[in-house]
Amino acid sequence: MLKKSLLNTWVQIVAKGITVLISLVTTGLLTRKLGADVYGSYILVTSVLLLLDSISDFGTKVIGVKEASGKDSKERNQLFMQVTWARLLTTLVAFILGIILIFSWGGFVSIKGEVLVALMMIWFTSVAGSLEIIFQTELRMDLKVLIDIIFPLLFLIVLLVWHDSISLMWVFGVYLIARILSLSIGWKLLKKVLSGFKLEILNKKFVLNFLKESWPMGVYMLIFTGYDRAIDSLMIDKFIGVKEVAFYGLAYKIYSNMVQPAYYFVNSIFPVFSGKSENKRSLFKWSTWIVLGSLVVIIPLAYWLAPLMIKILAGNGYESSVVVLRILLIPLFFSYINHLFGFTLIAKGGQKQILILGLITLVVNFTGNLLVIPRFGIVGAAWVTGLSEAVACVLTILALKRRSL
Repeated sequence: MLKKSLLNTWVQIVAKGITVLISLVTTGLLTRKLGADVYGSYILVTSVLLLLDSISDFGTKVIGVKEASGKDSKERNQLFMQVTWARLLTTLVAFILGIILIFSWGGFVSIKGEVLVALMMIWFTSVAGSLEIIFQTELRMDLKVLIDIIFPLLFLIVLLVWHDSISLMWVFGVYLIARILSLSIGWKLLKKVLSGFKLEILNKKFVLNFLKESWPMGVYMLIFTGYDRAIDSLMIDKFIGVKEVAFYGLAYKIYSNMVQPAYYFVNSIFPVFSGKSENKRSLFKWSTWIVLGSLVVIIPLAYWLAPLMIKILAGNGYESSVVVLRILLIPLFFSYINHLFGFTLIAKGGQKQILILGLITLVVNFTGNLLVIPRFGIVGAAWVTGLSEAVACVLTILALKRRSL
């Protein structure tokens, strides 16, 4: 079982290497073509939309995989359809909240049209998440990552062949089209995984029970996205300006890409931890060594290459991003460990404990950023991210120790 999990992980890591390369080229082009001010607005909008995406997901992706693991083919097919209905309902809530935010928050006054176009993508992201539940449960992460590659690749191709100037509206419009096209391919791939899959009407009882089970994880993901992506960007914009959001956002983009191998690995073993395997303790032990071994390689290499990575991505004028990136290697360490321990806790039914831990971390992050950003700027924000991840990691380990594998 570990062998298959590792194979799925390597498939995802190779694919992530491709998507990272695509992302790096795309970021390099966007930072140069948009300029620091507009790129800062781009980071700000995407940070807020990630918060809305977490409302749309509401923990249904993780809990959907957990519930589907161990069921027979017919039961899984029915569950997948009802989970999709649940996700569409939560997406409707997120979409309405997004509309309210766009027309009420002063930070979007000059870019309302652009943000509305970006908000439309929340529906297609929801469908992509439903497909991911199916691919992950069936241990076909190769198909999942194929969609992950096609989406940004389509955007990059258009960006490369487009020789005229671009705007924020152009960026979000092309992203929307690329997402729709990638999902049409994903729907065709679905037929290779599920036999007998068919559309079903909404089962209100199932959906309500499912949302009751997923809400602790959903609130946690909202909290996590808040302190991981949105709070720092919003406070940086408020206290020191949108250009500083660009500098911080560039470093954070590299950091978030470096976190992905841990996420992919945990994605691969999560169905095993959620099922009835008798080798969970051994799998957890080996997984811990794999995570720690990865950190031994990644952190020193990233510290050494930080100036080069920033230089390649954005050229001159983004030197302050180097310091931020190097500081973010501290939360990277805790994030890797927290991915493994956190998802293991969820597999054992610890959604409510995860929610409590998330609330504590949110308070630490919000308070820290409020005190530090006005005085120390984006460097202070990076240190607060490190503190937040350390707190989350320690609390998660302590919570998991109370439950036996």
